[in-house]
Amino acid sequence: MSGKVAEIGAMRAAVVTGPGQVHVVEAPLPQPGPKQVRVRLEGCGVCASNLTPWAGPEWMQFPTEPGALGHEGWGVVDAVGDGVEGLSVGDRIAALSYHSYAEYDVAEADAVVLLPPSLAGQPFPGEPLGCAMNILRRSCIEAGQTVAIVGIGFLGAILTRLAAAAGAG
Repeated sequence: MSGKVAEIGAMRAAVVTGPGQVHVVEAPLPQPGPKQVRVRLEGCGVCASNLTPWAGPEWMQFPTEPGALGHEGWGVVDAVGDGVEGLSVGDRIAALSYHSYAEYDVAEADAVVLLPPSLAGQPFPGEPLGCAMNILRRSCIEAGQTVAIVGIGFLGAILTRLAAAAGAG
């Protein structure tokens, strides 16, 4: 779009057009359905699961849908679908959705977490935190255990902190 402001009803979104190739395009603004919210995204993390599709394996189909692969988004709710309770326009949230390499995405209301005021203005890819909590719970990590975490990226660093807080060494 090179500097052009998106028209009302449109947004900018990344489209992966081939192995290691991405273009920013204008795409229709998504509309929330029942029990969904639309999020004006502030950011989106990049998950290790994105690396394989980015490399272009045989099974990967190009081009991707606008915003596809992005699933660690955070931002502000700007539209609410029918039947949504506990979320309002203006709420700052982290979401698990599937097209967050864009200016806007739609998420199921039950896949959204309100962010506290103490995180105002701070980037917050909540999905990796949820993954770390699930790993901690499923692994039954507890005090006195010895835990080995292989790979200290973002997720590994969170899991290391959670395991230490649980009393593991």
